[in-house]
Amino acid sequence: MSMQLTDAKKKSLAALVKTHHEQHLTHFPFSKYPIEPLEAWKQQFSDPVTIEAHTLRSALSWSCGKWQQQSIPYPYKKLHLTVISNWTNFVEQYKSEPSSVISYWKDLLGKDEYAFNTIAFLTHLLCPDQVELTDSRRVKGMNDLLTEAELSDECIELEDVVVSVEKYCDFYRQLLPKTQSILGDQASVKLSRFLFAYGYRDALSKVFESSQAQREPSITALDWETASCHQFNVHLITERANADRLFACLLLALDNQSVSSEQLTIQEIMNLIPLGSGGICNPGSYNYAFIAMLGKQKGRDYFLFDDPAIAEAFTQQANQSTRNMGFHKNHADLTVKINPKYQN
Repeated sequence: MSMQLTDAKKKSLAALVKTHHEQHLTHFPFSKYPIEPLEAWKQQFSDPVTIEAHTLRSALSWSCGKWQQQSIPYPYKKLHLTVISNWTNFVEQYKSEPSSVISYWKDLLGKDEYAFNTIAFLTHLLCPDQVELTDSRRVKGMNDLLTEAELSDECIELEDVVVSVEKYCDFYRQLLPKTQSILGDQASVKLSRFLFAYGYRDALSKVFESSQAQREPSITALDWETASCHQFNVHLITERANADRLFACLLLALDNQSVSSEQLTIQEIMNLIPLGSGGICNPGSYNYAFIAMLGKQKGRDYFLFDDPAIAEAFTQQANQSTRNMGFHKNHADLTVKINPKYQN
C-alpha cells in the first residue's frame, strides 16, 4: 500500500524539513557514511556473483557506521558473518527484485532492528533504482516528521521489512521534490541524511554537546593523477601515505575556498580538512596522519614553525607507538605557515 500524501500534507512536511534541517544536518556523522564507496559498491553489486567476502565485509561495515574500523558491534558482526557465509547460495538463486532479496535474507537474519538495517542495506545495494537507502533511523525520522505534522496514521513499524521499505521509499520520493528548493545542491543526499539525523537526534545531540559538530569534508576523495590547483603544486608531494593525502587535501581545500594560507592555526587546518578528508574516515588513522603531516617524519617539510622545537615534538609523536592521538588538538591555537616551496 502506498503512502497517501496530499499536496497539502507534503507542503506541511516540507515546512518541517525547512525548520529543522540546518540544525540536524550539522549533527550528521559525515565521516561514518562517505558517499564515494557507497556509489562504487552499487555499481559492483549490479553483478552480485563477482562480490567477494572482503567487499561484503567493507560494505556492511559502512552500513552500521564502522567504515574502515574493526570494532563492529557484536549483533552486526554476527549478521555480517551470516551474510558472507551464505552469499554463494544467495547468488545461485538471485532475482533482481527487492521482495525476493528481502525474503531470502529475512529468513536467515531474523526480524530485529539490526537485521532490518542489514537487509534493507543489502536490498539498496542490489536494487538501487528501486530501493532508497533505508534503515531504522531514517524510518524513525520519517515517523517523527509524520507525527509532528499530525499524520501519525501514516507511521510504520519495522516488523514487515517489505512493507516498511516500500513505504519509506514512497515517502522519501514524494517529499523530495518539495524539498529541492530548501536543500539545494545534492538535495537527494541531504534529505536522506536529514531523516537519519532527525531520527537519531537524541544520540547525535549528546555527541554534539560533548564535542564540536563534525564538519563535512570539502575534499572527500583524492586522485593523485588528476589533483591540481592554482595556488599550489600538489605534485611536489612525493610520499603517498595518509599524512601526505591530508596535506594534499589541505592545499586543494585552500585553493577551492580562496582562504589565505599566509598563517593558519592548527584549528583552522582541522576545520579545512576534518575527519573524512581524502577518504580517511578512521579516527585513529586520521589523528596519526594529522600529527605526522605537521612533523618532519620521512623528510616531510610541509609547514614552517616559529619554534622548530614544536615541529620536532610533532615528529617525535609521529614516531612513537604510544603517541598522544590528541597532540594536534592540544596545540590548536598554534600558528604555522605552509612551506612556500609548495606554492605556485
